[in-house]
Amino acid sequence: MKWVLYYLVFQICLILFFWVFSKRKDRRYKENNDDLSQDFEPTQEVSIDPVSKVIKRVYVNPKNGERRYIEEKGEE
Repeated sequence: MKWVLYYLVFQICLILFFWVFSKRKDRRYKENNDDLSQDFEPTQEVSIDPVSKVIKRVYVNPKNGERRYIEEKGEE
């Protein structure tokens, strides 16, 4: 019966480890700060959230293809 308890504790620890690891690695959970380096260029791509009416513009780094979605301020 002891081994069942050890197995359950091991499984819970494993799940927690992978959950924390995925939160650190997944880019969707990282903040997209507004301070862009000089390498990023704005594109014509704009998305508007239909519920909150937030406008976001896509900025791209041509050197490595990284994209960032930055909220446009003061435009409606």
